[in-house]
Parts: sequence; C-alpha cells; structure tokens
Amino acid sequence: MNKKPIFLLYVLGVMAFLGYGLCLLAITSSFLTSGLFERTACFTSECFKEVFTLLEPALSIGKAASDLLITVATVGGIVVALLSYFSAVSNSALANHISHFSTFQSYMNNEIAKRGRLHASSIDVFKWYNTIFPESKSGVMNVSVGYKDFVQGLNFRVNESNQLANTATGESFRYKPHQVTIKGHLEMIGINFSLQPRIEYYEIEDQIMSLIGCVNNAFCLNSHVPALLVRKYT
Repeated sequence: MNKKPIFLLYVLGVMAFLGYGLCLLAITSSFLTSGLFERTACFTSECFKEVFTLLEPALSIGKAASDLLITVATVGGIVVALLSYFSAVSNSALANHISHFSTFQSYMNNEIAKRGRLHASSIDVFKWYNTIFPESKSGVMNVSVGYKDFVQGLNFRVNESNQLANTATGESFRYKPHQVTIKGHLEMIGINFSLQPRIEYYEIEDQIMSLIGCVNNAFCLNSHVPALLVRKYT
C-alpha cells in the first residue's frame, strides 16, 4: 500500500487530536471557571447567547483547528496526487526502457548469430544501447548526438582510408594502421576484436559494418544518423 496517503492521514489525525483536544480542554475550563455547572438548567435564547459568548474563545480554537485541517488536507492531497503521478510516470518510463532494451538485445543477438565472424562475447550490447539511447531510463528514446558523432567519425576514418587506397599506386594505404584506427573507434560502442590478418580482418569489418547499418536502420530511422560510406579499400 502507498505510504504517502497513510502518512497524510497520520498527520491529520495528530493535528485533529491536538486541535480538538485543546478546544475541549478550553470548553471544560470555561465551564469550571464560570460556574456554569452550578447554575439551574436554562433553555431560553438569553441563556444560549450567554453560554455561546462565554465559550466563543474556546470554540474559536476548534474552528481554527478545522480550518487548518481542511487546508492541510487540501494541500496534502494535491502533493500526494502529484507524487503518485510522478511515481507512475517514472515506473512507466522504466518499464518502457526495459521493454525497449529487451527488444534491442533480442534483435542484436539474432543479427550477430547471422554473421559467422562475429561473437556475442565481443560486443557489449548494453554499452551500444546506452550510447544510442542514454536517456532511455527516463523514457526518452531519442538517438543521442554522441552516437551520431560516432557514425560520422567512423565515416571519416573510412573516407580517409578510401582516399589513401585510391592514390595512383595505392601504396600509401596500409591495412594494419587502418585496422588499429577502426578497432579503437568501434570500442566506443562496445565492439571489441583482436588484431587479425588482412583477409580475416576485412571479413570481420564487413560484418561489423553490416551490423551497424542494420541497427541504424532498425532503431535510428528518421534520426538523421549518417549513412555508412561505401568502403573502397578492401
């Protein structure tokens, strides 16, 4: 059970006990000090008026207690409602985050399984997801600027190697420095692999680029994520 309404009821109960208790104490004191208990019973309007005048200060305590209780109950009810709303929104956002990540993880596992050169143990799916959707836990599924920068950076490195490979002799392009550069960049989203011989490396890179392209098409559509450049150095 939600503890917030219980706490509010507890506060109201304490306030009512103190306020009305003080009022009852004041009424009793007024009766005792005025000697009303010793008088003969009287039910005329003058008698009622006299009693009311005598008890007016004590009754004002009860009225003040009632007004305060109504104010606290109103404000407290609004606060409790707001807290309950924010709690519901937070729970909903977390549920959406878990569902979205679960879908992403299942998709990744299926796509990795299609690619023989890739292994699930070499790809940190959670890191990749958090790079794309850093505010997912708050219910915001917008693709981050950081991930767009990552793709742009990957394209920059691919373009650099393309230009080196397209020189007259092509001798200025070396696959080992290229491999180290790409490897370091891919680690930003949790993709890790060991240095490989030329042919094996190009097969791995081809499958990694294919995987990134599929993820971008599936989860980053209409988010202005740059398309991957065609590689001309393989």
